[in-house]
Amino acid sequence: MDSNNEYEIVLIENEIDARLCAELLAEEFALHNPLSIANQSTAQRIFNTWLSPLIKDALDEKLSFLVRCRLTNEIVAAIIGMDLFGYCEKHPYDASSPASSNPTADLYDELRDRFVHHDLEQKLKPNMVLYIAVGATQAQHSNKGIAARLRAYLCNYARDTKGFQYAFVQTGSPATRHIYVNKMNGKELTIVDPATWIWKRKGDGLSCPLKHYKGDPAVNILVELQKQ
Repeated sequence: MDSNNEYEIVLIENEIDARLCAELLAEEFALHNPLSIANQSTAQRIFNTWLSPLIKDALDEKLSFLVRCRLTNEIVAAIIGMDLFGYCEKHPYDASSPASSNPTADLYDELRDRFVHHDLEQKLKPNMVLYIAVGATQAQHSNKGIAARLRAYLCNYARDTKGFQYAFVQTGSPATRHIYVNKMNGKELTIVDPATWIWKRKGDGLSCPLKHYKGDPAVNILVELQKQ
């Protein structure tokens, strides 16, 4: 646990907290994530199809954290981490599989596969790369340094307790990109503009489902977890 006077960082260890965190993340993504907005994704859909299964997958790894406001005991931020090797074993990428109902999911699947087989430049091994799958802070608690502190805490914890050497992040958020690149010395690798991305799983080589998207690019970021 890490704490200051107003907020504390706590490991997510039970299904009740996990569900509350998944609901918080879904709400924030539906309201504020440009790709979710472009897809017209509701919080309920994001929760059901992505975040609820994801956090259940991640719970036993004990690499996910929440931030609680001391005054109200309310959860105000959460982040889900896991071993990238284990995630890829459970969810192997198959370019020939049918397109999902969500093009953004397929975009990030494709980018993750590119990271593993191209950007990483070495063979992926267990407890080598921490996969930071998703994180968000409630809008009313932003601009207080919570997001940066939570991400740094997770990376330090993963390095010190399980020997992770790197953290891998995929984001289309300029604020998240700023934290990992400018505050944590992360390196931007593959960068894709969703508006020009071709949905290969559709099979016709013509589908650009996000062509009206006006936001920031989707980026693979690698952070080296330096020993302190």
